[in-house]
Amino acid sequence: MSERDVVVTAGDAPWRAGVRAAWANRWPGLALVCFAVGLLLAYWYVPAVRDALDVVAGWKQRVGLAFGIVSTAVFGGLLPWLVQRVIRPGTRDATLPVLWFLLVFWATKGLEIDLLYRLQAAVFGDRASPGVVAVKVLCDQLGYVTLWAIPSTVAAFAWRDCGYSFVRLRREFFRGGWPGWYRQRIVPVLIANWMVWVPAVVVIYLLPLALQLPIQNLVLCFWSLMLIIQTRGE
Repeated sequence: MSERDVVVTAGDAPWRAGVRAAWANRWPGLALVCFAVGLLLAYWYVPAVRDALDVVAGWKQRVGLAFGIVSTAVFGGLLPWLVQRVIRPGTRDATLPVLWFLLVFWATKGLEIDLLYRLQAAVFGDRASPGVVAVKVLCDQLGYVTLWAIPSTVAAFAWRDCGYSFVRLRREFFRGGWPGWYRQRIVPVLIANWMVWVPAVVVIYLLPLALQLPIQNLVLCFWSLMLIIQTRGE
């Protein structure tokens, strides 16, 4: 969910814009939840899926933080960009400069998310009990996502849309100061994000630590592709 997916009209409450965006994306959101739950059930009950995912978990443990950097850049940036290249070849989102931006951006996010999962496992443990999962989801969505992930994502894509000009970014997106910018630009995206990602994050924290980032990558890629397909004709 990006800042471009949410439109706040004059006199419109930011929370209403967020709810409206979540409703507009209800079908991709439902598909994402079904996809995440399907992965979890397959891991629990399908031996072949468990074996394959355990291989991936082994790779991640051997490679370390580099795994998250590379895999998130691929699943969050490269694969969605390739789909854009196929179905929207003449648009700006299918250009090479955008690809480089996406690769760097999602590589950075991959490192952040991997460190977040590791930190939470160290603090709260790696058990998938209801209490531990609930605490991790709250810290994830009310802490990391609210204070950093969504604000930094919106700012990064706004900076790209401003031609990578910090002067223009400050003039066009931060002219109301931090409180006004957060209320108008962040709150709508945050609400829409919560409505579709909280169930997926619950699924992620039900899995072993070594699989949390790989499954997050798969869900992220699926969500991105769903949004690309949904907005193909717009």
